[in-house]
Amino acid sequence: MVLLLLLLIWRVLYEVFQQVLRQVGRYELVALVAKQQIFAHLFFVLAVMLAFSNAILAFSSLFGRQEAGHLLSTPAPPRHVVCLKWLEGLVLSSWAFLLLGIPLMLAVAGNTDVQWYYYPLFIAHFFGFVIIPSTLGLLVAWVVAMWAPRRPGAVLVWCLLLLTLVAGVWGWSLMRHANESEDWLRQFYGQLNLVRWPLLPSVWSAKGVFAAIERRADVSLLYLGAVLANGAFLGWLTINILGASWAQAYSRASQGGLRVRIRAGWLTAALCTLLFPYLSARLRTMMLKDVRGFARDPTQWTQMVIMLGLLVVYALNLKRLPIDLGGPGMRAVVAFLNLTTVSLILATFTSRFVFPLLSLESQQLWLLGLLPVRRRDILWVKFIFSFTVTSLAALLVMSLAIRALDLPTEWGRAQLAVSLGICAGLSGLSVGLGARFPVLGRRNPARIASGFGGTINLVASMLFVAVEMAGLAYAGLISFGDGGGGAAEGHASVGLVVALVLLGFAVGGVSLAVGMRHFERVEA
Repeated sequence: MVLLLLLLIWRVLYEVFQQVLRQVGRYELVALVAKQQIFAHLFFVLAVMLAFSNAILAFSSLFGRQEAGHLLSTPAPPRHVVCLKWLEGLVLSSWAFLLLGIPLMLAVAGNTDVQWYYYPLFIAHFFGFVIIPSTLGLLVAWVVAMWAPRRPGAVLVWCLLLLTLVAGVWGWSLMRHANESEDWLRQFYGQLNLVRWPLLPSVWSAKGVFAAIERRADVSLLYLGAVLANGAFLGWLTINILGASWAQAYSRASQGGLRVRIRAGWLTAALCTLLFPYLSARLRTMMLKDVRGFARDPTQWTQMVIMLGLLVVYALNLKRLPIDLGGPGMRAVVAFLNLTTVSLILATFTSRFVFPLLSLESQQLWLLGLLPVRRRDILWVKFIFSFTVTSLAALLVMSLAIRALDLPTEWGRAQLAVSLGICAGLSGLSVGLGARFPVLGRRNPARIASGFGGTINLVASMLFVAVEMAGLAYAGLISFGDGGGGAAEGHASVGLVVALVLLGFAVGGVSLAVGMRHFERVEA
């Protein structure tokens, strides 16, 4: 199933890249500049994402787990352990790089007459480049452990807020001073000189790939050698620095964690009371445990915040898209694509973070059995928590997109209603299947999510989203098939939209019933 889904994703990405490159290739002079810009920005964005991902993985494996203390007590040289952990993080965080790189490589070859050496050079540039951001992420984790050990999460949050503020100010100045599309495009490229700075390794890799496309193998090898040499030197220097100071950094990180003072937790308690006033005091106490667990786990809320932030920025700039949004049909198509993107992201989020919740609770199932609540109440609390978080995120993004697109009121309400149905279905599937296929004895959420039950949940979530979006697409054809909307917009598709919402709640309810029946029989 994983291989089939991988091939499907490759095929879809290949078709997308084919269409983009085909449109760019229609203008020969523009294509010469645009292709270099595409690769330069691609490598730069991936470098930022890889460095961030490796920083989280390196901090958790070298400074934040009990395994690190055990490895320090072994006779293994610290440099060897750091090197192995660096390679492990490099593989875990960079496999998606290959997922994106192969269809892009094939799409470029399909639109350009390339030589045989283009393929090995393309792959070599991709794999050679990932060494640099992964090493930078390792350095960031070491700096946090050495000089900010008490509150690494707070440091990460402040860095993200600072980057978001800088990006927001830059985007606002760009939009305010450029009204016409040509001026906006000219100013946009003028302010991206940092991405095209000649000393950036991302620029070297982009130029090396483009040289391979233009059949200049010697130039491509020159840039590849520069990337590999700098990556090898940076990796050697980082591993030696961490190998010499790993014990000290681990001690500071552990000592900083012990110094964190216990807080009353009034903020999370107030938030829980505000969001869930309809729950009883017992269930609200269990909900408070989940809310605090979510807030204390940066791997959950940071990814949620990043994806939500990107979607919000995209929704606020919908009017800047280089397409004609004057007709109601085109606006409906863009709104449909927005909801599809949000739904797929939420499906990934619930499969990765919500599905393992019941398996993690099984570690303390004997303790939960002593509480004056039923086991099915535990499932209801998990479902309400997941439904609330996903619904708030989906309604926020979709409301901004609907307002930016100026959708008709009836169709905007239909989009929001279907969003709630999708959130209910995805939350019910993740909680219900998580209770039906619990993974006992594991404490790693990633491994729980990647097991047999997690794979079934991910496939079921994707199929559910596909059915919901197919029904919504049909409702859109009914409403906007004539190109003008009109009375049919408010009447012909209402029944189908209501059916889609009911389908979402029905899928969530059936999944919860199946999970409850099995979870109540699980032995503590």
